[in-house]
Amino acid sequence: MIPMNHKKNIMKKIILLLTVGLPVLTCAQTNQAFTLSLKQAMELGLKNRFDRKVFQYNIPIAENDLSKSKKGWIPEVQAAGDIQYTTQIQPTYIPKGFVGFGEPGLLTLGAKNMTVFGLSLVQPLFKPGINTNVKIAVTNLALQKEKIRGDEMDIKNKISLAYLDVLLKRLQFRIAENEEARFKEYEELAAGKYRMGTLIENDYLRAKLDYKNAKVKTAMMSQNDSLAMDYLKYQINIPEEDILTLSDSIETIRFDSEALQPESVFQNRTEIKQLELQRQENKLQLKKVRQNALPSVSFTGYYAGIYQNQDFHYNESKWWAPHSYLGLQFSIPITSNFINKNEMTEYELRQDQLELELQQEKSAIQFQIRKASDDLQNAKENMQNAKENYSLSQTIYKNQRQQFTIGVFRYSDLLETEKSLDKAEQIYIEAVYEYLIAQVAYEKATGSL
Repeated sequence: MIPMNHKKNIMKKIILLLTVGLPVLTCAQTNQAFTLSLKQAMELGLKNRFDRKVFQYNIPIAENDLSKSKKGWIPEVQAAGDIQYTTQIQPTYIPKGFVGFGEPGLLTLGAKNMTVFGLSLVQPLFKPGINTNVKIAVTNLALQKEKIRGDEMDIKNKISLAYLDVLLKRLQFRIAENEEARFKEYEELAAGKYRMGTLIENDYLRAKLDYKNAKVKTAMMSQNDSLAMDYLKYQINIPEEDILTLSDSIETIRFDSEALQPESVFQNRTEIKQLELQRQENKLQLKKVRQNALPSVSFTGYYAGIYQNQDFHYNESKWWAPHSYLGLQFSIPITSNFINKNEMTEYELRQDQLELELQQEKSAIQFQIRKASDDLQNAKENMQNAKENYSLSQTIYKNQRQQFTIGVFRYSDLLETEKSLDKAEQIYIEAVYEYLIAQVAYEKATGSL
């Protein structure tokens, strides 16, 4: 028989394990794993990011404005009612001799209850600003879509830089691991030589210290890699606990950049499209202001039923009388044209300003493309040269390591070679990073990101 106290202790342990283990298990089950290329990372980021979702609301807002502007030709129909009960009717003066009046006096005329129920209609016939409002709304919708495209390009640029930074940190970590392995081998060789008495103690301690420093450097590179990965997850907007694997690497990543003609580049660049749409919208606003000086014509109609009596017997049809009319309504602006003149001047100046901004933007883009193309070509050549130098430094290292092993090469001389190898590694890392950044800059400059 198991003692009662022992049973209670077992139950407490089971409950504790369930309490601690279930949340951990639940958390583990909710974590997701992703394997993403650079292109997939950008697509997932556009899908997940809240700022992009905020930008998207501008589209239905602009579409609603367009729908509202198209309703400008819809006739305005209103139903109205007016009930007036006069408790004391004002008398009317009657002059002498009027309809049998021998003397002038006051006569009370009218009904105490005056009720009107009517229906009015106003149909615009000539109002030039309505069509212009529709065109302005169409242009604004296109502008909002183009702004969203520009915002999406900025997001993809941020994700690209974060993705490439992870690849760079991975390369730095891999090279640091190789360096640590070399210094570990140095330390082991130095320890063997020291035990055999062919190496002085100071050189052995120096090899031991160099190995420890290399381990610290590797740990730091690992931390940098983790931080870069966390930042990439933030840019993609996935939880930090999710597992993210990059399918692209420094060696395999490819960009789809092609040599584009200047006009094609201008068509791709959202800055140019936005300025052209702003210029078009401003031109329409100027047209609308000019149209404000024109008269407007509307067809009007009215029908009402009028009740006049001393009481509220609305069910008695004899006290009801119809009233209706048809007409044309003209509206000719006079004093508002003075204000329109100032608005016209404002839009004309704005039009000239936008034209200059467009020319400046085209000039800036041409320079950006030339610079990005030159930087990309130079970075590619530098990376190839740095890679060759890095391979050469590794060959020199292997030869001198063998010489150190057989005792024909001092440890201090080996460290000089190690410095050259380390420098070649750093130059190679920088060259690779500059090449990747140049690729992203070229993609952005040509509008193909």
